[in-house]
Order: sequence, then structure tokens, then C-alpha cells
Amino acid sequence: MSEDIAYEMPWRANYEAMAIAGWCAASVTAYGINQLTNMPPEPFYWMNGICGVMVLARIPKAIKLHTLKKHLKGRELEFIKFEGLMKKIKKHPTEMWLGTGFHWESRHAQRAFEILKRDWSKIVSIGNESGKLQAKLTGEKRAVPMGHTWIHGVEPKEHALMQPLQHSESHTLIVGTTGSGKTRFFDLMINQAIARGECVIIIDPKGDKEMRDNARRACEKLGTPERFISFHPGFPKESARINPLRNFTRLTEIASRIAALVPSEAGADPFKAFGWQALNNLSQGLYIIDQRPTLKNLRSLLEGGADGLVIEAISIYSERNIEDWQSLAAPYLDKAAGGTRTKRARMLCHFYTEVVQQIKPSSELEGLLSMFQHDAAHFGKMVASLLPILNMLTSGDLGELLSPDPHDMTDDRPITDSEKIINNCMVAYIGLDSLTDNMVASAIGSIFLSDLTAVAGKRYNYGKNLKTINVFVDEAAECINDPMIMLLNKGRGALFRLFVATQTYADFVARLGSQEKALQVLGNINNTIALRVKDTETQEFITKSLPMTRVKYVMRTQGQNTVADQPIFHGGNQGERLMEEESELFPTALLGMLPNLEFVANISGGQFIKGRIPILKL
Repeated sequence: MSEDIAYEMPWRANYEAMAIAGWCAASVTAYGINQLTNMPPEPFYWMNGICGVMVLARIPKAIKLHTLKKHLKGRELEFIKFEGLMKKIKKHPTEMWLGTGFHWESRHAQRAFEILKRDWSKIVSIGNESGKLQAKLTGEKRAVPMGHTWIHGVEPKEHALMQPLQHSESHTLIVGTTGSGKTRFFDLMINQAIARGECVIIIDPKGDKEMRDNARRACEKLGTPERFISFHPGFPKESARINPLRNFTRLTEIASRIAALVPSEAGADPFKAFGWQALNNLSQGLYIIDQRPTLKNLRSLLEGGADGLVIEAISIYSERNIEDWQSLAAPYLDKAAGGTRTKRARMLCHFYTEVVQQIKPSSELEGLLSMFQHDAAHFGKMVASLLPILNMLTSGDLGELLSPDPHDMTDDRPITDSEKIINNCMVAYIGLDSLTDNMVASAIGSIFLSDLTAVAGKRYNYGKNLKTINVFVDEAAECINDPMIMLLNKGRGALFRLFVATQTYADFVARLGSQEKALQVLGNINNTIALRVKDTETQEFITKSLPMTRVKYVMRTQGQNTVADQPIFHGGNQGERLMEEESELFPTALLGMLPNLEFVANISGGQFIKGRIPILKL
């Protein structure tokens, strides 16, 4: 029978092993009779020889079937130390290690099909090696396996799964339910990037201490503890101070970065647009007086009024562009003598309109003055959706963490920003503390991602001899925004490599407000790694991009017939036919049955692999 139509049930009883046992018993019996009787020995020699030949003929097939079925019970958990990880990196400097496994092919789909169409409890014995080891480590009396280990056991031979680093530049999506192993997979990827000497930025909404400590210990083991910095709102005294507005190419980016945090259902939201305009006017005014916009001073100007900024901006601009401006402004300032600061600002506005604008107008300054002269009640209503965002990011300890003052000598916490982190190849762990305050955590994560997008744009336009930046975003649906979508879409040119983790496809839909937006995110990610997934929509998204295959099965038929007018004459027939039908390469339902630390991945232009994640020990 040719290989194309060959079919054999792989999970049948090991009849070859039974035959070997029978031939061995026959050989032992013949040898015993020879020793206990006086019969001629030659026939027994022939008998032993025949038995040996029959045993040798059946051993290969018996071993193959035994090996194939042995791993259905599961394998022991795999551990690796940081030193072992370094050896792999030195051996494969241009590749990334994903774990241990195999390429899933049609033969594996056939083997899974044969198990699924039967009562697999009769094929796969209860309990597994990884469950037993886990029970031993935790002190439990009984191993309780999570998932079905036979899925990985359909292939007895494993090898190291390597992906070219160049392929990972098109970004990677990691999907998996709670406890399936996303954090451990992140650990593996993060420590490889640290060991390669690349910049690593970790955005972790949960604030996983083990992930943070593993990244810090990796830097220490490499002899570069100064590379690691940590930010966490729950531990302000231990956190570095990071200014998310420090980097920009154009001042309009500041307004866009903050306005992107304002929730909006409509495509053209007038409140959001007005808020952007107000932020941009204030940023332009601060630029005129040589001050950098920060979250704190923008909030102060929106809540307390911009009269002080107007006075200083007009004074500095006039001094730069008009000779003896003070004498020209004196009549206007005399009218405000003894009045409030607001009256002084209004008189300087008249001075600008009647004198300065006629000599050297400034569109940036005029925008600030127009905002200042706007009706106060209407202005307050229009920026009402913006103020809560700024309050979130500047209240309490966050004010000093996100709007650091470099002139404050009483605070010895380091001050940094995204560009410094990238240029110095640092390892930045940014915990968002979402369990304590999810709304504030989401805003912090979004504004940091907006800052990274700004840095990516600057690198794309002006960068030379760029180095790779690895950005790991756990629970990405909690902080994804339009700038992050731009980073996914265009970050590859700036050598940004993103690893985005989520639990379900629906998380992106709920966060972004539409299925089209969610598909836009997923469409910009070329590598997908799926751990155990319970959501059916997410399962279908992962498997529908895979090609179909064909599985074989045997159809058995039987029948009988009689002649109506001659009942004594009857006949019968029976037969077997080898059939084929189209099937999924990887059955969708199996994604909900994967054990912890096991995954399937569609990577590098169509490669589909099944793997296990090792546990990194530092």
C-alpha cells in the first residue's frame, strides 16, 4: 500500500509487544524442555533461532507504538537557569528560543482525530508527569492535571523551537486565560532580550512582583544593575520618576497625547477637540516662556486660570521682538494699576492686539490669548471631560512621579524618560497597579504608550544606527489606544519589537469600542502564540488562519438480502472502505484543553508549532 493511502490506528493495543512476549515464552519453554529432558538438542536450537528472528522482526514496531503512547501521559515540567539561557543565546545569537516542541503537521491532526472520536480515557491513563511533579513541589497528596497532556503527547520527539529575531520584529500576540502561563512566557522573552543587551520596557497593569524581580536579577547577573529601573504607583518611594511628556518633535503632540485619554464614543467629539485646543494653546504659551509642559503645570493652568501665563508670555515675546516695549505698554499697564492680575493680563492682551500684532504677530501667542478671553463658564464646561484625566495623573504621589521637578534637591529618586531609557539600553519595569485603581492605571499605561510612539516617530525620522527596543505589554486591553495602534503599524521601521498579551479577542473590542478597531490591532501583529483559551470567538480567530487538512478513517459496511418469492435464497456482504474528510489542522476545541505552560503558535509566515514553556529560575 502506498504511503498516500496508508492507514493505521496509532492507539491500538500493542500486538507486536504481545507477540514478542509469546515468542520469548516459547523460547524459554523450549530451552527448559531441552535442559530437563534427554531429547536431541538440535530441534530446540532451531526453535530458539526461529523465536529470536520473530522477536527481532517485531521489536521496531513494538518500540514505536510504545514510545508514541508513552508521552500521552505528559512530560515533566522543564526548568532552566539563567546561565543555561545564556548558553542558548550564545549558540543562537540571531534567534529567539520559544521553548521545546515540534511542528504540528497533518499526521498530528490524524492522531488527535483518532483520540477525539473515541473515549480517550481508555487510551490516556489518568494523571500526568507534570501534574505529579507539581503535586510534589506543592505538597499536595494528589496530582490534579490542568488540561489534557495527550495533545502535546501525539508527537514523541521534541526539539528546541527557535524563531529568527528578524521575524519577531513584526510583533507578537500572546493570548491565554488566567493562569495559563502568559507571565512565564514573558519572563522567558524578557530575560533573553536583557541578555542580548537590548532595551526592554515592560508595561504590567497587574504589577507582577516576580516578573519585576526576575528582570532586576537578570541585570544583576550580567553585572549591570544600573540598567534596571522600576516605576510603580503603589511604591512611590522605590519608584523612578518618569516624565511622559518629555519627548516630542512638535508641541501639538503634547495635546494629542493627553486628549487621547479622554473617553469618546463619537468620531468627531467637540469636547475632545476643544480640550485638545486648550492644551495646545497652553503648551505653546509655556514654550514661549521657555518652560516644558508637564501634567502638573497644565492642570494648574486649566483649573487656576492662564492669566499669569498670559502676562509672562506677552512680556517675554514683546521683549524679544520690540525695542523699548515697556514704554509702549506703559499706558495699558497704568490702566491696570492697583487691579487684579486678571485685569493686568487683559490690558496686556489689548497691548498685543493694538501694538505688537501690527509689528510682529504670533499665531501661537494669539491662540493663548483667544483661549484666555473665552467665556469662562463655557470654557469650564468644554474642558470638563479633560480635567478628571489630569487630576488622575497628578493627584497625590503621582504628581511627583509623572511631573518630576529636576530642581528639587530634596528628592533623590532618579528622573528619566522614554528616550533616555532607550538610548541607554535600560530595562524599565512600569507597573500600573490596576487592581487598586483600574481607571488611573489605564490612563498611566496609555500615556506611556503615547510617549513611546512619539519616540518611535523621532527615531523613524531622524535616527541612525538604531538598536532594537523590546516593549512587553501585559493585559494590553487595559491601556491600548490610538498611539499604540500606530506603534504596532509603523514601529517596525523604528526597530520597535512589541509583545502584546491579552486574555480574549473581546477585550480589545470592549476597550476600543468596535470590532473593526480590534481587527486593526490584530491585523498589525504577524505572530500569534496561544495558550489555553476558553473564549470561542478567540479560538476561532486563532485557528481560522490555518490551512485545512484531510484525515482518514475506515468505513465498515455490512448487509444481507433475500428473494421475496423464494425466502430460502438469501445472501450477505460486508466490506471496508478507506475514507477521507476535510478537517481543521488543529481542532479549535483543543485550545480550551491545553495544559498550563503549553501553547500553539502561528509564526514566521505560516509555521505552526506546538510547544511547552520552560520555567526560568534566577
